[in-house]
Amino acid sequence: MNIRLENKFSQTSVNIERIHKPTREEFKNKTLSYRKPVIITGKIPDWKAFGLWSIDYLNTVIGNKEVDVNVSKNKMFTVDPETEVILPSKKIQFTEFTDWIIQEKKADQYYYLQQSPIQTSFPELFPDIEIPDYMNQNLFMITNLWIGTGGNITPLHWDAAQNLLSQVRGRKRILLFEPKQISFLYPFSVHSQTPHISHLNIDKLDIEKFPKFQKAKYTECILEPGEMLFIPAFWWHQVYSLDQLNIAVNFWWKANLKDYFTAPARRFLLKKPNLFWVMVLQKPNLFWKIIEDFAGLISYKKRV
Repeated sequence: MNIRLENKFSQTSVNIERIHKPTREEFKNKTLSYRKPVIITGKIPDWKAFGLWSIDYLNTVIGNKEVDVNVSKNKMFTVDPETEVILPSKKIQFTEFTDWIIQEKKADQYYYLQQSPIQTSFPELFPDIEIPDYMNQNLFMITNLWIGTGGNITPLHWDAAQNLLSQVRGRKRILLFEPKQISFLYPFSVHSQTPHISHLNIDKLDIEKFPKFQKAKYTECILEPGEMLFIPAFWWHQVYSLDQLNIAVNFWWKANLKDYFTAPARRFLLKKPNLFWVMVLQKPNLFWKIIEDFAGLISYKKRV
Protein backbone atom coordinates (compact mmCIF):
# COMPACT_ATOMS: atom_id res chain seq x y z
CA MET A 1 0.00 0.00 0.00
CA ASN A 2 1.30 3.45 -0.95
CA ILE A 3 0.37 6.82 0.48
CA ARG A 4 0.35 9.63 -2.06
CA LEU A 5 -1.52 12.78 -1.11
CA GLU A 6 -1.60 16.33 -2.39
CA ASN A 7 -0.95 19.45 -0.33
CA LYS A 8 -2.70 22.71 -1.08
CA PHE A 9 0.33 24.10 -2.89
CA SER A 10 1.62 21.42 -5.27
CA GLN A 11 1.82 17.73 -6.00
CA THR A 12 3.67 15.47 -3.62
CA SER A 13 7.03 14.27 -4.95
CA VAL A 14 7.57 10.96 -3.15
CA ASN A 15 5.62 7.79 -2.47
CA ILE A 16 5.87 6.14 0.95
CA GLU A 17 5.61 2.40 0.59
CA ARG A 18 4.46 0.10 3.38
CA ILE A 19 6.50 -3.07 3.69
CA HIS A 20 5.77 -5.94 6.08
CA LYS A 21 8.61 -7.23 8.26
CA PRO A 22 11.37 -6.71 5.71
CA THR A 23 14.76 -8.34 6.10
CA ARG A 24 17.70 -6.02 6.55
CA GLU A 25 18.61 -6.45 2.88
CA GLU A 26 15.03 -5.78 1.76
CA PHE A 27 14.94 -2.67 3.95
CA LYS A 28 18.18 -1.41 2.41
CA ASN A 29 16.86 -2.03 -1.11
CA LYS A 30 13.46 -0.43 -0.50
CA THR A 31 15.06 2.68 1.00
CA LEU A 32 17.58 2.93 -1.85
CA SER A 33 20.43 2.43 0.63
CA TYR A 34 18.85 4.60 3.34
CA ARG A 35 17.89 7.53 1.08
CA LYS A 36 14.10 7.08 0.79
CA PRO A 37 11.40 6.87 3.51
CA VAL A 38 9.38 3.70 4.00
CA ILE A 39 6.81 2.50 6.54
CA ILE A 40 7.49 -0.87 8.18
CA THR A 41 4.59 -2.93 9.47
CA GLY A 42 4.49 -6.05 11.62
CA LYS A 43 7.56 -5.44 13.80
CA ILE A 44 6.24 -3.39 16.74
CA PRO A 45 3.36 -5.79 17.51
CA ASP A 46 6.07 -8.29 18.51
CA TRP A 47 7.29 -5.93 21.23
CA LYS A 48 6.09 -6.36 24.81
CA ALA A 49 5.48 -2.60 24.81
CA PHE A 50 2.76 -2.90 22.19
CA GLY A 51 0.56 -4.91 24.52
CA LEU A 52 1.69 -3.48 27.85
CA TRP A 53 2.18 0.27 27.55
CA SER A 54 -1.04 1.65 29.00
CA ILE A 55 -1.02 4.55 31.43
CA ASP A 56 -1.73 2.14 34.29
CA TYR A 57 1.25 -0.02 33.33
CA LEU A 58 3.60 2.94 32.92
CA ASN A 59 2.50 4.40 36.26
CA THR A 60 3.15 1.06 37.95
CA VAL A 61 6.61 0.61 36.40
CA ILE A 62 7.82 4.22 36.49
CA GLY A 63 5.81 5.51 39.44
CA ASN A 64 6.70 8.87 40.96
CA LYS A 65 10.06 9.20 39.22
CA GLU A 66 10.83 12.83 38.40
CA VAL A 67 10.81 13.44 34.64
CA ASP A 68 11.66 16.41 32.46
CA VAL A 69 8.79 17.56 30.22
CA ASN A 70 8.68 20.41 27.73
CA VAL A 71 6.10 23.13 28.22
CA SER A 72 4.16 25.06 25.57
CA LYS A 73 1.18 27.42 25.50
CA ASN A 74 0.13 26.45 21.98
CA LYS A 75 1.27 22.78 21.63
CA MET A 76 4.24 23.72 19.41
CA PHE A 77 7.39 22.04 20.85
CA THR A 78 10.17 22.85 21.68
CA VAL A 79 11.10 25.80 19.49
CA ASP A 80 8.85 28.57 18.23
CA PRO A 81 9.58 28.50 14.47
CA GLU A 82 8.66 32.15 14.02
CA THR A 83 10.89 33.58 16.77
CA GLU A 84 13.42 30.76 17.36
CA VAL A 85 12.64 31.03 21.08
CA ILE A 86 13.52 27.75 22.79
CA LEU A 87 10.64 26.92 25.11
CA PRO A 88 11.14 25.92 28.75
CA SER A 89 10.92 22.54 30.39
CA LYS A 90 9.98 21.56 33.91
CA LYS A 91 10.48 18.62 36.23
CA ILE A 92 7.40 16.83 37.50
CA GLN A 93 6.57 13.39 38.82
CA PHE A 94 5.71 10.91 36.09
CA THR A 95 2.32 10.12 37.64
CA GLU A 96 1.50 13.84 37.70
CA PHE A 97 2.35 13.99 33.99
CA THR A 98 0.13 11.01 33.11
CA ASP A 99 -2.66 12.39 35.28
CA TRP A 100 -2.49 15.60 33.23
CA ILE A 101 -2.68 13.57 30.00
CA ILE A 102 -5.89 11.92 31.19
CA GLN A 103 -7.54 15.09 32.48
CA GLU A 104 -5.79 17.94 30.59
CA LYS A 105 -6.11 20.06 33.71
CA LYS A 106 -4.41 23.20 32.37
CA ALA A 107 -5.74 24.34 29.02
CA ASP A 108 -3.23 27.22 28.97
CA GLN A 109 -0.20 24.97 29.41
CA TYR A 110 0.67 21.78 27.55
CA TYR A 111 3.30 19.13 28.24
CA TYR A 112 5.35 16.82 26.05
CA LEU A 113 7.92 14.28 27.21
CA GLN A 114 10.25 14.47 24.23
CA GLN A 115 13.44 12.82 23.16
CA SER A 116 14.17 11.18 26.51
CA PRO A 117 16.91 8.50 26.26
CA ILE A 118 15.31 5.24 27.37
CA GLN A 119 18.51 3.48 28.41
CA THR A 120 19.39 6.17 30.95
CA SER A 121 16.06 7.83 31.83
CA PHE A 122 13.72 4.82 31.71
CA PRO A 123 15.83 1.66 31.93
CA GLU A 124 12.84 -0.18 33.42
CA LEU A 125 11.10 0.13 30.04
CA PHE A 126 14.01 -0.95 27.88
CA PRO A 127 13.20 -4.71 28.07
CA ASP A 128 9.79 -3.94 26.54
CA ILE A 129 11.20 -2.85 23.18
CA GLU A 130 13.53 -4.34 20.58
CA ILE A 131 16.28 -2.44 18.76
CA PRO A 132 15.64 -3.06 15.06
CA ASP A 133 18.31 -4.91 13.13
CA TYR A 134 18.06 -2.58 10.12
CA MET A 135 21.12 -0.57 11.10
CA ASN A 136 24.80 -1.24 11.50
CA GLN A 137 25.09 -1.61 15.28
CA ASN A 138 28.44 0.20 15.17
CA LEU A 139 26.55 3.28 13.97
CA PHE A 140 23.74 3.08 16.53
CA MET A 141 23.42 6.23 18.64
CA ILE A 142 20.39 6.39 20.92
CA THR A 143 16.81 5.26 21.62
CA ASN A 144 14.35 7.97 22.69
CA LEU A 145 10.91 7.94 24.31
CA TRP A 146 8.15 10.39 23.34
CA ILE A 147 4.87 10.68 25.32
CA GLY A 148 2.25 13.34 24.78
CA THR A 149 -1.30 14.16 23.77
CA GLY A 150 -3.09 14.87 20.54
CA GLY A 151 -2.33 18.26 19.04
CA ASN A 152 1.34 18.38 19.99
CA ILE A 153 3.51 19.52 17.06
CA THR A 154 7.23 19.23 16.40
CA PRO A 155 8.00 22.00 13.88
CA LEU A 156 9.66 21.51 10.50
CA HIS A 157 13.27 20.40 10.93
CA TRP A 158 15.93 17.91 9.83
CA ASP A 159 18.15 15.56 11.85
CA ALA A 160 21.72 14.65 10.98
CA ALA A 161 21.02 10.98 11.58
CA GLN A 162 18.98 8.11 10.21
CA ASN A 163 15.71 7.89 12.13
CA LEU A 164 13.28 5.03 12.70
CA LEU A 165 10.15 6.51 14.30
CA SER A 166 8.18 3.70 15.97
CA GLN A 167 4.57 4.31 16.98
CA VAL A 168 3.34 2.38 20.03
CA ARG A 169 0.15 4.24 21.03
CA GLY A 170 -1.95 6.74 19.11
CA ARG A 171 -1.17 7.99 15.62
CA LYS A 172 1.13 10.58 14.12
CA ARG A 173 0.69 12.71 11.02
CA ILE A 174 4.03 13.45 9.35
CA LEU A 175 4.92 15.85 6.56
CA LEU A 176 8.14 14.91 4.75
CA PHE A 177 10.20 17.11 2.44
CA GLU A 178 13.21 15.87 0.49
CA PRO A 179 16.53 17.56 1.36
CA LYS A 180 16.60 19.31 -2.05
CA GLN A 181 13.47 21.27 -1.02
CA ILE A 182 15.59 23.42 1.29
CA SER A 183 15.46 26.51 -0.95
CA PHE A 184 11.68 26.66 -0.33
CA LEU A 185 11.78 25.98 3.42
CA TYR A 186 13.48 29.02 4.98
CA PRO A 187 15.81 27.45 7.56
CA PHE A 188 17.29 29.48 10.37
CA SER A 189 20.82 30.75 9.92
CA VAL A 190 23.62 28.21 10.15
CA HIS A 191 25.05 30.41 12.89
CA SER A 192 21.82 30.36 14.91
CA GLN A 193 20.98 28.11 17.86
CA THR A 194 18.75 25.98 15.65
CA PRO A 195 20.15 25.76 12.09
CA HIS A 196 18.17 22.57 11.49
CA ILE A 197 14.76 24.22 12.01
CA SER A 198 12.61 26.15 9.52
CA HIS A 199 11.10 29.60 10.06
CA LEU A 200 7.84 28.28 8.63
CA ASN A 201 4.73 27.84 10.68
CA ILE A 202 3.01 25.65 8.11
CA ASP A 203 -0.37 25.81 9.84
CA LYS A 204 -0.37 29.64 9.94
CA LEU A 205 1.55 30.32 6.78
CA ASP A 206 2.45 33.86 5.75
CA ILE A 207 2.78 33.52 1.97
CA GLU A 208 3.82 37.15 1.56
CA LYS A 209 6.73 36.58 3.94
CA PHE A 210 7.59 33.09 2.66
CA PRO A 211 6.47 33.01 -0.99
CA LYS A 212 8.85 30.26 -2.11
CA PHE A 213 7.03 27.70 0.01
CA GLN A 214 4.30 27.64 -2.64
CA LYS A 215 6.76 25.68 -4.79
CA ALA A 216 7.52 23.12 -2.10
CA LYS A 217 6.47 19.50 -2.50
CA TYR A 218 5.90 17.16 0.38
CA THR A 219 4.55 13.74 1.22
CA GLU A 220 2.03 13.31 4.02
CA CYS A 221 1.34 10.09 5.87
CA ILE A 222 -0.49 8.88 8.95
CA LEU A 223 1.64 6.56 11.07
CA GLU A 224 -0.62 4.04 12.76
CA PRO A 225 0.06 2.22 16.07
CA GLY A 226 2.42 -0.67 15.40
CA GLU A 227 4.12 1.00 12.42
CA MET A 228 7.65 2.36 11.95
CA LEU A 229 8.55 5.25 9.65
CA PHE A 230 12.10 5.43 8.36
CA ILE A 231 13.15 9.08 7.94
CA PRO A 232 16.49 9.40 6.13
CA ALA A 233 19.12 11.79 7.46
CA PHE A 234 18.63 15.44 6.47
CA TRP A 235 15.01 14.94 5.35
CA TRP A 236 12.81 17.76 6.59
CA HIS A 237 9.82 16.63 8.64
CA GLN A 238 7.03 18.12 10.72
CA VAL A 239 5.28 15.80 13.17
CA TYR A 240 1.75 16.05 14.59
CA SER A 241 0.62 13.84 17.48
CA LEU A 242 -2.94 12.55 17.18
CA ASP A 243 -5.24 10.92 19.79
CA GLN A 244 -5.34 11.52 23.54
CA LEU A 245 -2.43 9.24 24.44
CA ASN A 246 0.48 9.24 22.01
CA ILE A 247 3.59 7.15 22.67
CA ALA A 248 6.49 6.65 20.29
CA VAL A 249 10.06 5.38 20.38
CA ASN A 250 12.65 6.50 17.92
CA PHE A 251 16.05 5.08 17.05
CA TRP A 252 18.86 7.27 15.71
CA TRP A 253 21.97 5.99 14.01
CA LYS A 254 24.78 7.86 12.29
CA ALA A 255 24.36 9.06 8.74
CA ASN A 256 26.67 7.85 6.00
CA LEU A 257 29.33 10.08 4.53
CA LYS A 258 27.35 10.37 1.27
CA ASP A 259 24.46 11.92 3.20
CA TYR A 260 26.64 14.99 3.71
CA PHE A 261 26.28 15.76 0.02
CA THR A 262 22.57 16.56 0.52
CA ALA A 263 21.58 20.22 0.38
CA PRO A 264 21.06 20.85 4.13
CA ALA A 265 24.37 19.18 4.99
CA ARG A 266 26.28 21.04 2.27
CA ARG A 267 24.85 24.31 3.52
CA PHE A 268 25.93 23.47 7.03
CA LEU A 269 29.44 22.34 6.12
CA LEU A 270 30.11 25.15 3.63
CA LYS A 271 29.47 27.63 6.41
CA LYS A 272 31.62 25.62 8.81
CA PRO A 273 34.25 23.99 6.55
CA ASN A 274 36.52 23.20 9.46
CA LEU A 275 34.03 20.49 10.46
CA PHE A 276 34.76 18.56 7.27
CA TRP A 277 38.47 18.40 8.07
CA VAL A 278 37.69 17.40 11.63
CA MET A 279 35.60 14.56 10.23
CA VAL A 280 37.98 13.35 7.54
CA LEU A 281 41.46 14.01 8.86
CA GLN A 282 41.46 14.63 12.56
CA LYS A 283 38.84 13.57 15.09
CA PRO A 284 35.73 12.03 13.56
CA ASN A 285 34.19 11.42 16.97
CA LEU A 286 34.46 15.13 17.71
CA PHE A 287 32.73 15.86 14.40
CA TRP A 288 29.74 13.75 15.41
CA LYS A 289 29.57 15.45 18.79
CA ILE A 290 29.46 18.88 17.07
CA ILE A 291 26.81 17.72 14.61
CA GLU A 292 24.72 16.29 17.44
CA ASP A 293 24.92 19.54 19.36
CA PHE A 294 23.81 21.59 16.36
CA ALA A 295 21.23 19.21 14.94
CA GLY A 296 19.47 18.49 18.20
CA LEU A 297 20.10 14.75 18.22
CA ILE A 298 20.73 14.56 21.95
CA SER A 299 18.79 17.60 23.15
CA TYR A 300 18.03 21.10 21.98
CA LYS A 301 15.84 21.79 24.98
CA LYS A 302 16.45 24.73 27.29
CA ARG A 303 16.68 23.60 30.89
CA VAL A 304 15.06 25.75 33.49
